[in-house]
Amino acid sequence: MISLSRRKFVQGAAAMPLALWLSRNAFAQSAPIVRYDIATPQGADMLATYANAIRLMQSRPENDPRSWLWQWYTHFVNGATTKAAEVTRIFGTTVTPESTLANDMWNTCQSHAGQNTNHFLPWHRMFTFFFEQIVREVSGRADFSLPYWDYTSSDPLKRGILPIQFRSPNDPVFNVLYRPERLALANGGQRIDKNQPTDQMDITSTMATTNYSVVGDVQGFCRAVDSGIHGRIHVLVGNTKGMGAVPYAARDPLFWVHHSNIDRLWASWNANFGGVNPATASWATKVFTFADRTGQRVSGKLKDFFDIAPLGFSYDNLIFPPPPPPPPPQQPPPSGSGTTTTPKTKGHKLVVGSTVDRIAASTGMADLGATATNVTVRPISAAKAATSNVLGLAAETSPLRSYLVLKNLHTWKQPEVLYHVYLTPSRGGGLNKNNYVGAINFFDAEFHDHGGGSKLDAALGENFFSFDVTDLLRRYERSGAVSRDALQVTFVPGGKARADAGAMVATVEIVRQ
Repeated sequence: MISLSRRKFVQGAAAMPLALWLSRNAFAQSAPIVRYDIATPQGADMLATYANAIRLMQSRPENDPRSWLWQWYTHFVNGATTKAAEVTRIFGTTVTPESTLANDMWNTCQSHAGQNTNHFLPWHRMFTFFFEQIVREVSGRADFSLPYWDYTSSDPLKRGILPIQFRSPNDPVFNVLYRPERLALANGGQRIDKNQPTDQMDITSTMATTNYSVVGDVQGFCRAVDSGIHGRIHVLVGNTKGMGAVPYAARDPLFWVHHSNIDRLWASWNANFGGVNPATASWATKVFTFADRTGQRVSGKLKDFFDIAPLGFSYDNLIFPPPPPPPPPQQPPPSGSGTTTTPKTKGHKLVVGSTVDRIAASTGMADLGATATNVTVRPISAAKAATSNVLGLAAETSPLRSYLVLKNLHTWKQPEVLYHVYLTPSRGGGLNKNNYVGAINFFDAEFHDHGGGSKLDAALGENFFSFDVTDLLRRYERSGAVSRDALQVTFVPGGKARADAGAMVATVEIVRQ
């Protein structure tokens, strides 16, 4: 194993471009290193190596890039302090190559504090890639691969259940993977979404997303993964001192196998769902710096991490799409109506238009707490309200879809729950699976310091949710249950929410796109 020295840091003061680094450091292997499901024998073997490496990383000095604290802080520093304060505490006030590297690496998590939401997937692939390299060096095992937690598995013994190795505090090998800052269901070996009204491990709509980036008010794949299954896992697993809050998430060893699986979802979307990464987008040229297993600075553009093949790894098992549903029977148009227009489709996916028409909005924000919160959305104009029998619904012949859009989510502290969203007629009705829209979380909506030391100055990202409610509104239209005057949106906490969280949804809208 390699021992770091000040000379090594000085030699590495200039970042090596990724392409050059790969040519010098790629393992001489005939096939890519494979990342395995923890539930397989190979994955369990890798997990034992991972556990032993964590012990070694935790014993390393905090000024070593291979230390556990350094890797945690690359994501985000301890929420009780600031990046500047921690750099000074560890390195002193004199600027050195070591402190400069820490300044360049720490708090660079994308995209949970105002960064471009498109950065989320490639930045975390960078993060896990170089972390994996460090574990190889620390463990002395050149074939180590970071296993993944397959929480969306169709196997009921795996779906939404923490692997036993992470909830065994008395095991001599795996006890280092245990953290008390997890919720009872997680550490108790039960489904983490056991008490939620619907299956929160379902990623069907996310994987069917057509575009990588946001289009109008419709989430692209990157944002759908980030705010959806990614955020739900964090909130359903950890409290505000663990996986449930950005500043502490990477302190939990579960973080890394969670993000290995998130990366696997992206690889699956590319390989099996026709997902195309926007390699020519201007944001894809943004450069980040990491340290490799020797302390060498390595710089890479986001687009350098769009494809896993050049990075030398693959997955033992990717996700495949379900078969498309059978086409609906052809219905002849009513006499004299001419031909009908159906929504544009590509296979079983909707092709999203870019023009957004705001139809209705709430008059105030939704302040969420420990009980259900109701918000009424009303027409923005009488003319728009009159365009259909049900508020926000386009005519049957229109290709436009209707979306409930929730924007500008903020919270002062993590509420430690999901909030479940229902859309009902304004004159009431029970909340049930027939008017359930989806779940939201506040994982990336907390005001927290991102290096400047002031929560009030901390920027929040483009944290919004968008739910296709076309079919729900069609059912309301057929039943005659709704007028065009108003709809009611109800937010219900999926558990005991923190009383002091101050979670809010500033904008609630119905749009057509």
